Amino acid sequence: MIGRRLLVILFVVCCSSCAVKHRTLTRVQNWSYPVGQMDSQLSFSYVDNILEKTNNKRGARWANRKNIHVVSIRLINNSKQPIHGTQLAFFNGDEQVELLHNEWLAKKVRQRFSPLMILFFPIALMEQAIFESDDDVYDNGVEHESITMSIAEDVDEFRVKENSTLRDEFMNFQLANLVLMPGKPVYEIIGVRGKSDLKTLRFVCRNSNFEILSDQLQ
Repeated sequence: MIGRRLLVILFVVCCSSCAVKHRTLTRVQNWSYPVGQMDSQLSFSYVDNILEKTNNKRGARWANRKNIHVVSIRLINNSKQPIHGTQLAFFNGDEQVELLHNEWLAKKVRQRFSPLMILFFPIALMEQAIFESDDDVYDNGVEHESITMSIAEDVDEFRVKENSTLRDEFMNFQLANLVLMPGKPVYEIIGVRGKSDLKTLRFVCRNSNFEILSDQLQ
C-alpha cells in the first residue's frame, strides 16, 4: 500500500512541475532592434511576435488565431520637447492600425486554467481508493487529507500569480502612459490587430494641444 501511495505522490509532483510559467517580457530591452524609421522627432524600430520570441507559447498561439501582432517597439525622442505616447499613431503601409490596450491583451493571453487539473481529478480518485482500501485493514478513525488536491490548489495559486505578473509587465509597457524625454531610448509593447504582416509598420507623431505636466515626467 505504501508503494502505491508513493507512486501517486511522485506522479502528482511530476505533473505539478509542468505548470505553465510566464516568461518575462522585460528581456525586450536587451534585444537588438533593426534600423527603422527615423526623423527629427523620433527614431523608431520594432520586433514582431514577441510572445513567441519570449517563449510564451500559449499566448503566441492565441494571438496567431486572432490575427493579433504583439510587438515590441524602441523609441528615441530626437526633438527637444517631451512627447506623450498618445501623440503617436501607427500605420502598416498607408493604413492606420488599431492599437489594443495592454490590459485587454494581458487578460486575453492569461492562462485561464491549468490543463493539469484534468489529470489531478482521476489521480485524486485513485488516491482516495488507496486510502479507503487501507482503512478497511487499518481503521484508525483518522480522516486523510488528499495530497493530490492540496498540490492541485498550489498549482492553481501559481497560475494566478503568473497571470498577475504578466498583467503587471503589460501595464508597465503601456504606450498611452508613456512620456518620451529627449534622447532617452524607451521600450514599449503594443498590440496590433491585422491579418497582414507588419513589414512596413511606421508611426506618425500628431500635434496635440495638451501640456505634459511635471508629475508625468517623473
